Order: sequence, then structure tokens, then C-alpha cells
Amino acid sequence: MKSTFWPKFWIAALVGLLVYSSVGATSPSSGSITVVHNPIRGNSKTEHSANDGLSTYVKFNGKVILFDTGGEANPLEQNLEDLGLDASVIDAIVLSHDQWDHVSGLPGVLSATAMEPKVYVPAPAAQEILQQNPQANVVAVSKPTGILPDAWLVGPMRLEYGGGTIVEQALVLDQNDGLVVIVGGSHPGIVWVVEQVKQVFGYRKIKLVVGGFHLRAISKKEIKDISLRLQQMGVKSLALSHFTGDHALKIFRHEWGDRVVAFDLGDTIDF
Repeated sequence: MKSTFWPKFWIAALVGLLVYSSVGATSPSSGSITVVHNPIRGNSKTEHSANDGLSTYVKFNGKVILFDTGGEANPLEQNLEDLGLDASVIDAIVLSHDQWDHVSGLPGVLSATAMEPKVYVPAPAAQEILQQNPQANVVAVSKPTGILPDAWLVGPMRLEYGGGTIVEQALVLDQNDGLVVIVGGSHPGIVWVVEQVKQVFGYRKIKLVVGGFHLRAISKKEIKDISLRLQQMGVKSLALSHFTGDHALKIFRHEWGDRVVAFDLGDTIDF
């Protein structure tokens, strides 16, 4: 198994740092993240589940970002309605990677929004997403990229595994008191993802990492090692979702105490 930054990481990081250093966090900010598609558990706030996938509705600096679109359009749209979240005002859509359970709800979201949002996709997957959704305003992301005020994509990361390739990106929200990192599947490895975020953003504090860690199929020792490494990197808190696994959640709760929460369908985190 081999993980690499796409393209050469030092080039992407240099570009990101040059751009980031001229912008930075522009003002005090606050926001929220709500899980709108995640079938692993349910939540009484919405009755509609799905077969698989992840989607989160992010409010930040007066803008709305939909991070991933889940595995089915109808449950996603119904969950948004049940949770009182307006799909028509989505300013930007980020697809973490091109697996079906993160992109299949995109046509329904595009039909529901009035904003004609840009859809940010890791560059190697952009053409396929555009072919599947010719109505979408697809932006191919090949380096650290600002998408809205104080909202950034760290740039594509690639995992080579079993003869195939997964290319993934993370969303970073920049606040004066630290960074909020939103991940979809963390296929390249959550430790490696956080390392890239810290390099691109000048080793600033990461106060929250949210999303799927994909730890269900690894050993207790590996999970404990990951937990320790994230603490050593100064990550303050975690919200664990999509395919993290109950076993990993139990270990993280033991290691992190109240600094870790399960992040399920209908849940909201304010930051």
C-alpha cells in the first residue's frame, strides 16, 4: 500500500503556502456541520436512511458547503428537508473522492439548488464526474485551493492499493483559533491526511477533525497507534463518522475522553 500527494506534494504545498500566506483567516468566524447522509446508525431527527455513504452540510462565514453527496439522492434530499436545511442555498459542493457512496446524490442536489454551485473534485476524477453530471460546474482540484472565504481544499492525495487508485481531498476551515478539517473516507490514512494539512497550513493548530476514518478492518494496536499519533500532532478533538467502526470509536473514547464524539445522521457540531 502506498500513499502519495497528487501532484508532487512539495510543489502543491509551496503554491498553497504562497496563496495562504497572503490571505489567512480574514476575520473571527463560526459555523456548524450537520450529518445529512450516514446510514450506519439512525437519528430520530430524520427517518430516512440509505444503503451507504456520507454527506455533511457545512455553514461557515455566511456560506453553505455540501461536503460529499452520499450514495442516494432521494434520502439525502429528504434528510435535508427533515432537518430544516435548505439545499437551494448551497454555495459550493466538495466531493472528497469519486466512490459511489460519496457522489451518487449529486444530481439531486444540483436540481435542488438555485445557486449553480461549483463542484470541486480531485483532478484525476473530474472528467468522470463531469461525464456523469454534464450539468455540473465541475472544478478540477490539483493543488491547495481556496474555494470560499477561509475555506480551503488541501489538494488531492492518492492511495495505491490492490492494483487500484483512490484520490481524495479534505476540506479545511480556517478560524483564528485553529483549523477544522473535514474528511470523507480518509483512504490515504487519517494520520497522513492530517500531516498534509499541517504542512500546507504552516503547522497551525487543528482544533477539530470531522468525518470518516475507515478503521473498521484494522487491528486494535493500529488504531491505538493512530490515536496516539493524532494526539502527538496536537489535534484537539474528533467527530467520528462513516466507516470509522464501533471498535475504533470505543478505543478513541477511552484514549480521548470527551474530546471525541460519534457523529451520526442528524447530528450537528457547532465550532
